[in-house]
Amino acid sequence: MTKITTASQLLAQIENDYFGGAGLAEACLTKGEERRAYRLAQVERLLTERQGSGQMAMLLSDMFWTADEGRHPAKPNPLMMPGQPALTGDEKNRLRLITEVAALCHDLCLHFTFDLRQAIGVANNFSVSNKRLVEWLCTTKHERIAMHTAYIMKKQATAMYARSHYLPAQDCLAELFSVEHNCLVGDPVNTKMPPRAYINKVVEAMLQIERHWKQGRRRKLNAEVVILHDEIYGMVQQRFSSEVLKAAQSLFDYLDNEVQGRGATAATMDGFAEKVREVRDRYLGKGWLADDSLAFGYLMAHAERCAQGSWCGEDAL
Repeated sequence: MTKITTASQLLAQIENDYFGGAGLAEACLTKGEERRAYRLAQVERLLTERQGSGQMAMLLSDMFWTADEGRHPAKPNPLMMPGQPALTGDEKNRLRLITEVAALCHDLCLHFTFDLRQAIGVANNFSVSNKRLVEWLCTTKHERIAMHTAYIMKKQATAMYARSHYLPAQDCLAELFSVEHNCLVGDPVNTKMPPRAYINKVVEAMLQIERHWKQGRRRKLNAEVVILHDEIYGMVQQRFSSEVLKAAQSLFDYLDNEVQGRGATAATMDGFAEKVREVRDRYLGKGWLADDSLAFGYLMAHAERCAQGSWCGEDAL
């Protein structure tokens, strides 16, 4: 076995191990859309090899980038060590394209956001309001890339809802479950779900939350009332219920007048709990808001934040 001693020899081995037969020499001369298409095809292939675990993609990424967000070059890089014979111009061109492929592998495998415009050709926005991104996710042949991108979107949205204390939406995404495949829609590396089913499940859940919130905006509902409405249900609903909205408005008024900024004392929290029971009996009837229910817990957490001086605010979501 020949010992690898030069950057040229190492580059040749990387090409053979990761790009053998993939036309790297010709592709490194391309630009624009043609180059983007090649990068996507190679990343998809690397994510798919070894039973779709992404092992090949991660191994290539680790050669060039640390496991940190922001693409920090790995050191020492044997291809850039001082004292080595310089790579030729052709070798540098091939290396440049390899590092581009490795960079996208890095972000997808570690689930970091990346430049969507450069990678896919759509606006750099990881929310489902980015219609071109959603269209790409739902139609692309690069299903492994789309699956990892959908997970990044889900991860970002879950964190945003957590920061805004929109617990029903946060839990909807964090605990998203596929009945068909009997599994949580979690990390795509370990999922039992086929890529297309995974993508569709994530996108539909995120679109449902967005449609619900937009409906609330169209009806000119206060953001806090929308959240209270969903907390009463214990989940994000497709439609608003008039009776539940009345209950939510009643709780909002009580929070505003009797809880806001008063400190989460036992008396304050007990008073709110009694208000929840009163609202339940007046507007909702049996089967709603049992004291040990998730919905009741959401409302009590809401009251505690309010007592400490925190409202969601109109622009929080």
